[in-house]
Amino acid sequence: MRPASGFSTLSKIIIGGSLALIVVLVAAVLLRPQPQGPSIAQPMGSAAIGGEFTLTDDSGETFTDEDLKGKASLIYFGYTYCPDVCPYSLQAMKAALGQLGASEREQFRTVLISVDPERDTVDALHQYVQSEAFPEGLIGLTGTAEQVDAAKAAYKVYSAKVEDEGSSAQYLVDHTSLIFLMGKDGEFVSAFTHQEPPETIAKGLRDYIAAQ
Repeated sequence: MRPASGFSTLSKIIIGGSLALIVVLVAAVLLRPQPQGPSIAQPMGSAAIGGEFTLTDDSGETFTDEDLKGKASLIYFGYTYCPDVCPYSLQAMKAALGQLGASEREQFRTVLISVDPERDTVDALHQYVQSEAFPEGLIGLTGTAEQVDAAKAAYKVYSAKVEDEGSSAQYLVDHTSLIFLMGKDGEFVSAFTHQEPPETIAKGLRDYIAAQ
């Protein structure tokens, strides 16, 4: 009987030690600092987006950030030679506004800020924003390279030329594609990607109106 008793004691020691090791390992995993993921911007609220700029509108008049105040604005950075994402985004903007009632639509202005001032002259922008595919009353803004850079910096927008020798346009412009919703006080409210359906954008606009 002693051998059996000795074996039982040894088994208990082994099992007990194993359990203790498991507890230590689990505790180490649970207590280990977890890596921090990227912060997710809230859809509504203030952010360091927007700021001072001075540009020229498609009628040749000076347009600054102060002109955004008094009415909420949907702002998109793009350019007239853009083959797809720009017209698609502006069409989505129009479709979203089309889902609002007339009194709701009147609370928003729409703005296109050029990221290609070299080619987007006042006349070129004026002709472009008249397209029936885009929101009625769309305001086109351009300026010197320095003025456009200042506006891009204010809105944290990236853009860069991409050579396209096989195209008559000679180059394209890679750029941030977001529709910014700025409040009637000129402050950032939210942003929509060009991939979001008009229904989502329209809901965001109604949410803004309801929050006023």
